[in-house]
Amino acid sequence: MKLLCYTFLLFLFLSQFIYSQLDSTSIITEDILDDILIEPDEESDSEELVDILDELIRNPIDINKADVFQLSKLPKMDAASAQRIVDHRNKFGNFFSTNELFSISDIDKALVQSILPFVKVTGSIEGTEQNARDLEDPKLFYGKSKLNIRSRFINDLQNRKGFINNKFEGSKLKSYNRLIYNYDNFFQAGFLAEKDPGEVSYSDFSSFHIQIKNFDLINSAIAGDYVLEFGQGLALWSPFGFSKGADAIFPVKKKPRYLRPYTSAAEYRFFRGAAARILIDNFNLTAFYSNNSFDASIDFVTQEITSISQTGYHRFGSELNKKSASKSKIIGGVIDYKYDGLLNIGVIYYNASFNNRFQASSIYDLSGDNFNYLSTYYEINFSKINLFGEASYDGTSVASINGIQFSANRELMFTSALRNYPRNYQNLYGFGFSERSGRINNEIGIYSGVRWKIPYGILNLYYDIFKFPYRTNENSLSSEGDELLLDFVSKPFSKFEVRLRYKYENKEISRAINAEEKIIRRLRQIARTEFVYNLAKILRLRTRIEYNNFFIKDANIKENGFLVFQDFRYLRNNIVLNGRIIFFQTDSFSSAVYEYENDLFGVMPNLAMYGKGIRWYLILKYKPIQFLSLSAKYSETYKPNVTSLSSGDNEIIGNVDNRVSLQIDVTF
Repeated sequence: MKLLCYTFLLFLFLSQFIYSQLDSTSIITEDILDDILIEPDEESDSEELVDILDELIRNPIDINKADVFQLSKLPKMDAASAQRIVDHRNKFGNFFSTNELFSISDIDKALVQSILPFVKVTGSIEGTEQNARDLEDPKLFYGKSKLNIRSRFINDLQNRKGFINNKFEGSKLKSYNRLIYNYDNFFQAGFLAEKDPGEVSYSDFSSFHIQIKNFDLINSAIAGDYVLEFGQGLALWSPFGFSKGADAIFPVKKKPRYLRPYTSAAEYRFFRGAAARILIDNFNLTAFYSNNSFDASIDFVTQEITSISQTGYHRFGSELNKKSASKSKIIGGVIDYKYDGLLNIGVIYYNASFNNRFQASSIYDLSGDNFNYLSTYYEINFSKINLFGEASYDGTSVASINGIQFSANRELMFTSALRNYPRNYQNLYGFGFSERSGRINNEIGIYSGVRWKIPYGILNLYYDIFKFPYRTNENSLSSEGDELLLDFVSKPFSKFEVRLRYKYENKEISRAINAEEKIIRRLRQIARTEFVYNLAKILRLRTRIEYNNFFIKDANIKENGFLVFQDFRYLRNNIVLNGRIIFFQTDSFSSAVYEYENDLFGVMPNLAMYGKGIRWYLILKYKPIQFLSLSAKYSETYKPNVTSLSSGDNEIIGNVDNRVSLQIDVTF
């Protein structure tokens, strides 16, 4: 740790003589996620969602080659705006610069600004011919080669109970190391090693891949770790995805990225083996094979899988026993057809087999060790109308989602989607649009959303009504609910922005009343006001006031939560300084107020603020020279009225929880 500190001070000194302008891409990425996401009602680390944008930054979309479906993958992009970009290119020829997008009068300039980090333009020589020329010229080869190394270290300054009683076998340090090499848009290789606090090995989890792209008919071929994203996520998707958010349009329709390397530290639901995607005229053929181990609890007597672990923790005996306890073998293929940016249809088939049988705890739970999936998906563009959907068959039942997006003009857009996920549909490798964080069984719902740009700002409004026909992990009986979100962003002055948000959530939950389990209604309402002041190009201030009301009429329970924070961001040349101080007070954890935090590059935690206390953090991002970025964060939570924080093995004796984080990014 001392060596890292001395290195940091050395570069700080050298920067007085030579420095590089800090890349603003990470700042734009944070702002986009702020606009898209709303804080879920559970603590999480959204590293995976940041990784989606990070992958787009490493592999930007070529606006001189992309069709409507490819352009629609860009953040906040809709099919109608994507079609306008294609029409402009067809009419006037290839773009010479990404800034030419500003000249398209029918596209909102704020949208163009948000997609610039994720797009590029190329010249006329393409593919294997260009790659052969580059190999003959070392200067061109090295000029198109890019190596990114990221190392991250996080350490709690307080000792948790698991370390005090020596239950955890490893050190407190959390480490993350990733290396990715790219050669233009042709080749990529990567390796990742990660260790959680309490684990012994610094490569407790490791991931690797080699990828060849755009080689003759091969669009992409990967050996190692990868994920597959097709259709609307009912049959095949990565372990994470966007859910309902502040943008009422963007999250509803999935934007598949097909076959891509796995570069996340999440230790579940990825494939390890080989896969290839081949382009033949308008057809895309994808074949894949995976043989991978996963964490699971195994019944000692029957040798059946009782549950799958997704925590990734291997700190002591029982957790170590779950590590790689079973194996999965996946083999399958996808046929995908596209026509002129108007039609995209596809068929998915794959077989999943496991070393151990799944033990069902109820009639509708996953049972057996061999499963077959067949799915078909579609997307159709009719001028201002976009239709999309998928139906997936697991051998027992069919899960489906069908939706429409209508763009009246660039100011007004509407979407609606109907999802029907039967109680006996089971899929371990899907992540669909749903109320319960991507789960695609035992849910029926209708979602409707509007995004309307009015003279005074941008209004996002959605209403979602849903029902769980069978019991869930949270409720012992069938239940239902509805949810409404109103989000309004206004910029009355050039340097001042106001954000207003109201969320209404009315759900049925299980509750013990007079020693009897009953289904009762729980009403949660959240009101937020936020002010953003851009005092100058180098300084931005943000103030948030949020009130949370939690009400259960039948149990005579009413709780309140309150949060206020002041945030600042200072940007000058090679330095970004972020800070936030948060004051919060809630009646209990049930009325907790959640807040996404800025963090190191690639990390975005969502934390629950409950009880009474203060939290603050300070982040320094520093780029002393062109190829090097340094980031550091100190955070602290203080609760004056308690004697311990958290619980179980993570309990801290005392009322302060603080940690320090350091990250080094090297790019050649």
